[in-house]
Amino acid sequence: MEQQTAVFDAARPIAIHLRTPAGVKAIRVRFPSDEEWIDRQRKRKVIVKQLGRGVSETTIPDSQDADAALLEKIRVAEEDAPEVDAFEASRVIEQLSQAEVDDVAQVGEGFRVTLRVLGGAVTHLLKMPSAKDVFEYRRGFARVLDLPYSRQELVINLAPAGTLYKRLLLSTEGYAGEVPVIHQAVAVKAAIDALDGAFQETGDPN
Repeated sequence: MEQQTAVFDAARPIAIHLRTPAGVKAIRVRFPSDEEWIDRQRKRKVIVKQLGRGVSETTIPDSQDADAALLEKIRVAEEDAPEVDAFEASRVIEQLSQAEVDDVAQVGEGFRVTLRVLGGAVTHLLKMPSAKDVFEYRRGFARVLDLPYSRQELVINLAPAGTLYKRLLLSTEGYAGEVPVIHQAVAVKAAIDALDGAFQETGDPN
């Protein structure tokens, strides 16, 4: 795995400065493990309600409870630590989970995916996934349950994304140590979306 200037180190303690009406709260944490990210995502049940005319509404009910439970596990023990409610906990976890796609570029028979994460920009060079890779990933990544009143419940499993990421990985830039699964999942989805986009352009009769 290629490593240059490290901007992200999952082993390094992190201080999140949370702005609140009572002032700034400094929350000191460790970065969650892959198992903790997977568990948190599994507990965040996504509800999609069809409103008609092609319009839908997506909510994640009680997601703050899962975030509060995760924050309690990863907080660094210290005297006079500020109290944090469940909604503030969600803000902390959302900052830790930051992984936004800056760019996806095809490089040979693969994709270079640049993400904006906590601390700066990182890069993932991935092989192009096969049709079988994509099928298996999508089959395991989300479980959909049909509910009454035109609703669906989606449960996301990050583990298949991590499995596919390890199969596709060529190199990374910007990491000191292992790439967390929360970043792996975003990089894999970005590569698959880019592959789908290229296929649609090739198949466009116009």
